[in-house]
Formats: sequence, C-alpha cells, structure tokens
Amino acid sequence: MTPRIRTVILTAIALILAGIVVVFVFSLLSQPAVPKPPPEVPVTGKPPVSVPPEPPSSPAATVTTTIVQGPPSFRLLVTPVEARARRGEAIQYTMTIEPKGGFDKPVSLRLDVRALFLYSESFDLGTVDPPYPKSVGYRFVVPANAPPGITVSGVLSGEGGGLRDTVSLVLIISG
Repeated sequence: MTPRIRTVILTAIALILAGIVVVFVFSLLSQPAVPKPPPEVPVTGKPPVSVPPEPPSSPAATVTTTIVQGPPSFRLLVTPVEARARRGEAIQYTMTIEPKGGFDKPVSLRLDVRALFLYSESFDLGTVDPPYPKSVGYRFVVPANAPPGITVSGVLSGEGGGLRDTVSLVLIISG
C-alpha cells in the first residue's frame, strides 16, 4: 500500500469518526427527556369501576410498592450493526440505551475502530445521563474520497453502575 493511499484512508476514517463523535455527543446533550405516555385503557362501553382503597392500619402507615423485575442493568442497541454503502451514500444510525430492572446510572460510551489492520483508534464519546430509554439518530454520509473495498469495524461499549455492554459494528465501503 502506497503512503498516499494510506494517508487518504486514515484521513477519511478520522473525518468519519470525528463527525460521528461530535454529532452523537451533542445530540445526547440536547435531547429533552420524553415522558412515557399513560397506558391505553380499552373501551368497553361500560363505566369504569372504582374500588375504594383500603384504609391504612394506622394514620401514620403508608406503604409504597415498586415492582422491579431482575437486577438493574442496561443494553446498548444500535441499528444497523452492519451496513454496506458506496461513496457519497447516507446511512441512518440509531443508538439506544435501554434500561432493565430500574437501571438509572450514567453510562460512559467509548468507540474503538479498526480498518485494514493498519489503523486503529479509540474515541471517548462522553457520558449519557438518565432518564432512560434514550435514543439518538445520526445520518452518516460516506465520504466521496473514501477508498472502495474497505471494511471499517468498530466496538461501541458502555459502562455504568459497575455494568458493561458492547455492540460490534461493521461498515463496508463498496465500489
């Protein structure tokens, strides 16, 4: 591989990743929390039945019950995990942090990328704060000067609350 081709490849990958990092972090920081809609109530044609609450056993007794299924954890979801595109084509990526079991800790994100065994780099993508779930979309356009036939692989990892999750990503730049 000539030094010129190697420089073009490294420059294209660096520009791609820098754009992804900047848009991703700013999207997360500017995204407002979206309240969860109330559950739908089926319409049956009958008036709702109200059941009076049971009086507490003493005036000072109040009991609150929270149902949590399983230990707190989270999942990173990215779509698509594998994409094939030509130079100049766009790919729409979506990343979601999905909580489980009441998970509510900040998640630190990191992206490790590699191309052609000649280039590898790690990017700190910052920290995402609850509430979850939280999704971010990113439209990525393959640079026109990217060499065809390159496979760029990456691993997005998230750590928070002593837990870790990873997603492997692949971008194939076709001819």
